[in-house]
Amino acid sequence: MLKLFTPNYYIRKYTSLRPEFLKEKGIKLLVCDIDNTLVPHDVALPDEEAKSFLKKMQEAGIRVVFISNNVEERVKTFVDGCELENPVSYPFACKPLPFSYRKMLKEMAVSRNEVAVIGDQLMTDMLGANIMRLFTILTAPIVQRDLSFTKFNRIFERMVFFLLEKSGKLKRGEFDE
Repeated sequence: MLKLFTPNYYIRKYTSLRPEFLKEKGIKLLVCDIDNTLVPHDVALPDEEAKSFLKKMQEAGIRVVFISNNVEERVKTFVDGCELENPVSYPFACKPLPFSYRKMLKEMAVSRNEVAVIGDQLMTDMLGANIMRLFTILTAPIVQRDLSFTKFNRIFERMVFFLLEKSGKLKRGEFDE
């Protein structure tokens, strides 16, 4: 059961993720959560660091897709600000449910082993991507402030982190990078 919450790779911040690392793993599509992964949830637009990271991925031949449980307006505003070629996003994704991931795999015409998912939450990002058997990358949250619903998830996340630590699978703050 804990395996469903365990990321394949654990990093401090998205900027630690290198295109070369993904290419070595055969990754062609990087699925990015937005809120508290790339920017704080209350920041509408990507900063220069996020834009540079996303462009670097695209230039390396890795397609970037955005998946978020947030509403369409918020996701569209962020994605439009990224200044990427042909951006694709899946708002109101209902992670960890698999519906948006299945739709994405079909629309992007990629196999599961060509997809990596980066996000900051065990309970939504890691669980959803692991259910779909995608390569999972957990990043520490950018900021500690969260939306009300996310605060609720973080309570359960702390319990899961405790169990992961106890089992020796993952220790909060001990990054792979």
